[in-house]
Amino acid sequence: MSVNKDTHESFVLTTPNILSLFKSDFPNPDGPEPSGPWGPVMRRAAQSVYRDAQTYGLGWHFPSQWYAWAAAYAQALAEEVIDRASLMQQVAAALPQNGGEQGIIIIGGMLEDFVDGCGTGKILQLFPPPRPHPDPNPRLTPFQLVLIAAQFQNAANANTNHGVRQEFTKASEQLLKTGMGRLQSTATAVGAG
Repeated sequence: MSVNKDTHESFVLTTPNILSLFKSDFPNPDGPEPSGPWGPVMRRAAQSVYRDAQTYGLGWHFPSQWYAWAAAYAQALAEEVIDRASLMQQVAAALPQNGGEQGIIIIGGMLEDFVDGCGTGKILQLFPPPRPHPDPNPRLTPFQLVLIAAQFQNAANANTNHGVRQEFTKASEQLLKTGMGRLQSTATAVGAG
């Protein structure tokens, strides 16, 4: 069989073109979705909740549904971070000599960065389009911070490694402190207004 060169066109394969063939929800670097090390974690958490919402016919367009969405997103976000820490712990345990100690230090730094991101607004509440909130990337609510703190404490209670337990407990306490501080400042602002 001979190939007719006149019927073949040349084409260039680019990464965005190839990825667009497989999935439509890859992050757009020019879009409003967050980037940086926590961007993929936030997107995976939002996609997980969005898939579950579609499966069970839930929405996020009304206030009562928004609270369910926000709670599910906080839980999914915590699970993504806990899964990352667990993977780091497994890799560190497989390393010779001081791998476990190094792993605890790395996990502690990762959790500290996440907690800091929650406090400074780098970790955001993501909504699928159309976004029901006027701010396209709102900060996590005090309620969500407390839920994430509870998930981290559950992870601490379930972990058999003393150092990792301490890191999760420390992260949980800081998130709880931040969430309760925001809640108190909101209550104070509402009482003054």
